[in-house]
Order: sequence, then structure tokens, then C-alpha cells
Amino acid sequence: MNIRIQACVFLFFVPGAILLAQCPPLGPIVGPPQLCSAAPNPNVYSIPNSADANLVWTITVDPDPNSVQFVGPPVGEVVVLQWWGPVAWATVIHLCATPTNPCYDPTPICLDIIPPPHLDPVPVPFTVCEGDEVVFEWQGPQGQNYTWWSLPHGIAIGAPQQGSGDLIFTAQNPTDMPLFGGGHVTSWVGSCRGISIPWSLYVNPKPEMNQPADVSVCGGAPVSVTFSGSPNATFTWTNDNPAIGLPAAGTGHINYVSPKVPQPEVGTITVTPQYTNNGVTCSGEPVTFQITLDGAVVEDPPDITVCPGAPVSVAFAGNGDSYSWTNSNPAIGLGASGTGDINFSAEGSALQQTATITVTPQPCPFASQTFNITVLPAAFVNQPADVVVCSGKLVTVALTGSLSTTFNWTNSNPAIGLPASGSGPFINFSAANVQSDQTATVTVTPVKDGCTGQPVTFQITVERCCATSAGDLDTNFIAVCGPKTVQVIHLGNENLEPNDTIRFILYSNPADPMGSIVQYSDTLYFPFLQGVMHFDSVYYAAAIVGPQMANDSIDASAGCFSLMKGPELLWRSIPTITVGSPPDSVCRDGCADVLFTFTGTPPFGFTWLIEQGGQVLIERTETATGYSLTLTVCPSDFDVPGMDGAMNFRVNFLMDMFCGCGE
Repeated sequence: MNIRIQACVFLFFVPGAILLAQCPPLGPIVGPPQLCSAAPNPNVYSIPNSADANLVWTITVDPDPNSVQFVGPPVGEVVVLQWWGPVAWATVIHLCATPTNPCYDPTPICLDIIPPPHLDPVPVPFTVCEGDEVVFEWQGPQGQNYTWWSLPHGIAIGAPQQGSGDLIFTAQNPTDMPLFGGGHVTSWVGSCRGISIPWSLYVNPKPEMNQPADVSVCGGAPVSVTFSGSPNATFTWTNDNPAIGLPAAGTGHINYVSPKVPQPEVGTITVTPQYTNNGVTCSGEPVTFQITLDGAVVEDPPDITVCPGAPVSVAFAGNGDSYSWTNSNPAIGLGASGTGDINFSAEGSALQQTATITVTPQPCPFASQTFNITVLPAAFVNQPADVVVCSGKLVTVALTGSLSTTFNWTNSNPAIGLPASGSGPFINFSAANVQSDQTATVTVTPVKDGCTGQPVTFQITVERCCATSAGDLDTNFIAVCGPKTVQVIHLGNENLEPNDTIRFILYSNPADPMGSIVQYSDTLYFPFLQGVMHFDSVYYAAAIVGPQMANDSIDASAGCFSLMKGPELLWRSIPTITVGSPPDSVCRDGCADVLFTFTGTPPFGFTWLIEQGGQVLIERTETATGYSLTLTVCPSDFDVPGMDGAMNFRVNFLMDMFCGCGE
């Protein structure tokens, strides 16, 4: 193994001690005091005659310690520095070399290096509008100057190709989308060149819009204006006349319903297209157009409520050339549509009728107004029947008609016992005791919701009726067989005035009782009068009351004559039977035919028998459906041992369908 002895080491022998001599001191670091990118070997640093010092190099950069680094190992006599990016925030780059050979002074040898020329701050991309002035004012440490150049896309946005000092130009963008462009800038201090830094920006296009057409509508009409122009453009607008119904300013398309104006109104709308990108809004050239509202209007008529039959007149006011109208309910008596003012007579019905009238001024259909015409329900009263009553009797007349109706009435003749006027659903009164018949005309007028309906009239007659009454007879039908006396039943409820007499009559013509009297009777008994009355004819009984005349009859012409009809009466003829002559004798083993003939009303029922000496040998009951019947009688039917001689043949019972007389 070889051992190298440094020339700087000297040994001195001193009694009792050994001394070590120091190596010679190192000089300062040699290298450029400022970093540059264009000088020859600008980044080489060394300490001459330091090969044996075994130097270790370090760099301190604030705030970015990695922006300057060694090229190769940081040891030895020479080191090379490299840097990138703008070392913009470093005020000093502190480079130190520390000897590690023990014979050298271990104190670090340092050099403060000035950072390369740089911008402060570093430019960042931003956004401008087409046509804006772009100014890059380069800033950095004092004493620097600057050169710049533009890349092709930078030239495309309006930047010059190259130059020095600040960069100022007018941004250009002939497209309808954002353009990106830029280049580089280099900082210099004398001939020391710094690193080239990029500059860039976005140029938004200047939006354009198509010219909107002027709008002219009637007041009250919808207004719709859609703007168009550059892609992705938005629109803001102002309006110089809010009387057209549009605010003084707004954004986007225009859609609204215009107001109904009393006179024409014109608004000038100024629209500005805008384009927004990266938070920057660029405005294009404004355009203007006009919105004109025609002033044709009609005043809103008030609602109307009328009674059926009332005249209705509505005159329209406004500034339209003319007026048209429609009617939602022709049941009120007005047609479904028309022009001009409205004049008609309201038609009524049982129910209330309401119509909505829409009136439109011409030529502006959107300026229409509506109002209602209400026709109240029609009041009516049903026709009452005429009334005839006797003096002192209660009179009740019910008045009916439309619902919720008041019935007012007047009476032309209060002598009947009814006041001259009144109101209500019933007319109730006791008829006056009049000396002669009185007739009154009653007029009833219906009123509902203040509307008067068509009046109706009827008559009430009060008669001077007598209290005379013949009373009531039992009216059950009475039929008898043969000329018997018949009794009728009187209920005893007659009423006789002074000088009145009651009689009972039998008559034959129900249409003329007094002219067809067959019998008078002071009692309730009527006999069958041969030669005057006829069997199987119907007669009628009645009670009569009136003054008795000299001939003992009742005066039927008296004012208080009373006749009360009673029952029907019928005298049936008695049925008869005749037995034809049988043979005087008949053999025991023979037979004889016996002929029976009848009068009366078939069918007939009878019983015949044969007897001898009070002993009944045979008895039979027969029925004949006609007026004759032949029976065959044979002795063998009643043969009795030892029987001989004469026998008696007779009928002991006879009846027809009405009478069972047993003759």
C-alpha cells in the first residue's frame, strides 16, 4: 500500500511534543456572479488549488431549493450548476464549498450568486375581447430589459412577430369561438440572458346578432321576439318606453302580453349581443327595433241584473273603429253574437240565467272586455179556478206558482167579504151574508226577487143560499117482487125554513125529477100502482122541501126549494108456472110427459110432487133455463105396493133469478 505525504505537511521535532503543520489556505470561489443562459460556461464554479481539499459543495435557494441543481456530483475542485424556470423569487443563490481534508481549515468558503434575469411576476394566461387593447408590461428586477416574440397562434390573435420592451397590440378574433395565442419573453441584464418565459391569452369573439323586425300589434296581444346571432351568444336589451308593457331593461328573448293602451305607444328596443368565456363577457354591436301597440280599446262595461221582460241597453265606449260581441247564453234573449251596441228585451225562465258578454274593439281582438248580464228567475202564478160559495161559508184559495214567490192580490168587490187587497200564498175568508148574489174579480200578481210576473184573474161568487135542506136518503138500490109497498130510509137531517113542507116523491126520469113524478107521499112508503107503474121499470125516490101550494103540492120554483135524491127502486113481476094437462090415467108400467111453462126471468127453479091421501109419493126439484120444460113422469118411480086410484100432482115452490116467491 502506497502512502502519499502531502507537501504541505512539515514535521518539527520538539523535545517532549510532536507538532502538525496546516495546509495552505484556499482562495475564494471563482465563477460568474450572476446566472446567465448565453455566456460561455456560465455556470462553472471552482476554487483553484483545491484538489487536495476534498471539497463538498452545497446550494441554498429560497424559496424553491430545487430550481438550481448541480450537474454531476457536488464534490471536487469544480462544479457545474444548472437552472430552469424563472428563479423569480430568489434574491440570492448561496453556493458554499466545505473542505473535508483534515489539514485544511474546515470553514466553508461561500459565494452569493445573483439569480438570472427574470420576470416578476410570471405572466399567466388571461382572456380579452376581440378589439380590446392588450398590454404586457414586463416587470422584474431593476436594470433589466426585455425582448419578445410571438408564436404563429400569437400572431393569429393580432400580436406582432417580435419586438422589445412592453408588448402592446389590439386583440383579433375573426372566428365565432375563443382563440388561444402567445409567445415568449426573455429578460436581459446587459448581455446576460435569462430564461425565456411564455406569455399567452385567450381572445373571445365579438358576438353578432341578426336584425329583429319591427313589431306592431294591438294592445292586449301577446308579443314574442326571438333573437338570433353568433353561436352561444346571449342578449341584453333596454326599452325606452315601459308604457308598451315591457320593463326598461332585461335579458334574453322577449315574450309578454302587451297592455290595453288608450292610444298608440311605441317603444325602441336596443339589443346587445354578448359572449361569455372564462368569466369575461364580450359585447357586440347593439341593434335596435321598435314595438308598436295599437290603441284600439273598449271600456269595461259594468255587470247588469234585470227582471224578465225588462229592456236591456248597453252602449260601448272606447276608441275602436267598431265593436263586435259574443254571448255565452242566448237563453237571456240575446243572440249568440253581433256587432255594435246591444239592445234587447230580457227573456225569463224558472231559473236564473247568466250570460257572459265578450266585446271586442276592432281591429284589435286582443283588447276585448267581458261583462255579465243576469236575468232573474221569472215569477209566475198558476191559474186558480173560479169559486162559487154560499153566504157565510169559509173560502180558501191556495195560490201556487214559482218557488220563493210573493203573491199580491186585489179584489174588485169587497162586498163578498174579502178585503180590497192583500198578499200571501192563501186567500182565506168567510163569505159575507149577502142579500143578493155578489161576484168579485180577484187579480193575483206574482213577485220574485223584485221582479213582477204576469198577473192572472179569477172570480169568487157569493150566493144568497137558503138554509132549507131536504136531508139525506139511504141510496142503496131496492128491488121487490110483485106489487108490494116499498119503504125508503130518510136520515132525518132535513132543515125546514118557516112555511116549508117536506114531501117524498117517486119519479121515473132522473133528468127531470119534478116533471116525471109518479107518486107523492107524506110518509116513506110507496105502493105499486097498477095501471100507473110497470113491472121491471126503474123508479127513483127523492125528498123535496119547499113552500106548500094550495093544491097540496110543493112549489119547486121557490128560491129555497131543496131536492135530495135517494135510491133506485124496481118492482119485479112475480114469476108464474103453468102445468100442461097430463093424461087422466096412466098404466102402472107406463109413463106420461108433463109440460111446464113459465113467466118471469130465467132461469127458473121449482119443486113438484105427487101425493095421495096426504102421503107424498115423490118430490123433485128442477131447473129450467128457458120459458118451458117437459118432464117424463113414470109411476114406477114412485110405485108403492097396494097403490091405486087417483093421485095429486102439484108444484109447491117456484122462483126465478130475481124472485123466490114460493107460489
